[in-house]
Amino acid sequence: MTLSFAPIFANGMVLQRDLTVCVWGTTLPSTRVDVQVQGQSASTRADDFGQWRCTLAPLHASDNETLEVAAGDERITLTDVAVGEVFIAGGQSNMEFWMRYDKEVEEYRPACDNPRIRFYDQPKCSYPGQTNDFDYSKVGIWRKATPEDLDYFSAVGYYCARGLEMVLDVPVGIVGCNYGGTTSAAWMTPEHARTVQPELAAAFDAKLQGLPYEELLANGRVNAAKNDKGYATWPAWNEFFLPRTPTVDEVKAFMAAEAEKASGPADVGGLEISGAQAGAEVKPQVHPGMMTPTKEAPGALFTYMVLPIAGFATRGVLWYQGESDDEIDGAQWRHEEALRTVIADWRDAWQRPDLPFLVVQIPGFGDWMGLGPNDYVTIRACQQKVADEDEHVWLCSASDMGDKHDIHPKEKKPIGERLALLAMNHLLGMPVPADAPRCTSAERKGSFVILHFDNAAGGMLLEGAECNALEVLCDGEPVPFRAAARGDTLVIMLDGTHEGSLEVRFAQTNWFRTNLYNGAEIPALPFAMSC
Repeated sequence: MTLSFAPIFANGMVLQRDLTVCVWGTTLPSTRVDVQVQGQSASTRADDFGQWRCTLAPLHASDNETLEVAAGDERITLTDVAVGEVFIAGGQSNMEFWMRYDKEVEEYRPACDNPRIRFYDQPKCSYPGQTNDFDYSKVGIWRKATPEDLDYFSAVGYYCARGLEMVLDVPVGIVGCNYGGTTSAAWMTPEHARTVQPELAAAFDAKLQGLPYEELLANGRVNAAKNDKGYATWPAWNEFFLPRTPTVDEVKAFMAAEAEKASGPADVGGLEISGAQAGAEVKPQVHPGMMTPTKEAPGALFTYMVLPIAGFATRGVLWYQGESDDEIDGAQWRHEEALRTVIADWRDAWQRPDLPFLVVQIPGFGDWMGLGPNDYVTIRACQQKVADEDEHVWLCSASDMGDKHDIHPKEKKPIGERLALLAMNHLLGMPVPADAPRCTSAERKGSFVILHFDNAAGGMLLEGAECNALEVLCDGEPVPFRAAARGDTLVIMLDGTHEGSLEVRFAQTNWFRTNLYNGAEIPALPFAMSC
């Protein structure tokens, strides 16, 4: 058969309602192609390379449709096609983080059965032909929320979809397009990656140790375990580390055992930790390309993961990335431009200049097996600035969801549900509280400082006797204080009178966990105010 759909168009899929829908695939060059769905028909003609793309008028929500394509004597019929809301879940490991390892998975698994919640995991590819080099049979397929398939869902994506389906009463599809341990440079065009994130691009080039990139692809890809991301079986590291936070001694024992099985650095969910760092002896690396994950190549994931699904009709993008932009000093300062570039490149690929992005602001983090962030404060500030200046970007606060000693917080439900609220409010026009409280001004009255907040629906609330992550400095020195929430304000009572310049800092360190919320239980965003 010469006629085909692109892989994402398959039985059990979800199409976006109320927006123009594009479907595409291949057939013989110059062949007429006819598409039918939900009572409407559309036609196109394949180009000289056999590529065809057809545009359909907006569809209405439905639980069970058929999508047919015909070309010459060939016909393909896709069944069990739902129409509802579709979101792309992009980013790195905290978006990738599977329901299998979520803290609450066993609470939700028994009753999760819902054919309206569906998930497609875009194959994690970073070079051409990668799906032929490894077993990708478990991904690149549409799954429904069932006790058996729940493991494969992005946890953030699942909880977002669950929240939306409960309120909207329509099918919800999540298209996972994410990859653990990846920088922003991988998710934009190769050309932009080298100009916007030069430190990250240079770091990848240095890992090649003079080996041409083409030789890496030719000689290293089959043997590079880090490129095997089909997950036909769950990797040993994931099974060991992701469900919980093990002790340092447990990590050392695991790494020592793994070092006996293979040479070179161990693949630890996107972060490269050598056996020597974990207390184990590592054999010499034979070939620089063997252990260099091609996902680090500038623009690789944009080229081989994003472009194959670009144009798939969606309400918007759920984005959770930024941790890895801090691994090389200097890159964090470029994250603002990098995030803008990722958004612009995806919008160009979808041909939608207003494609919405709902961005998760990265939460507090302390250290992870001896590794810690350099400057997450800057990453968060960059995310905030992009959201402030782009009318189609909104920020999801996760300031209460970090884990001091684990870069992968195990509880994803609050983040998923907050993303659902943002989507309802800003993308679907529903009057629900969705935005995080944001400090807009600081007013000084004697020994009191009054912080005023927007998005304080239901009043500001403190969960506890003290306000976590809050500092008051007078001429740079810490000042004792007490704090109390009053309406849309937080009132700070200073211990004594202070004549110097005051600065109020909230969540301005790498590690914190806030406890200041609005009435919708959305935590306040980080800020710094002078008065």
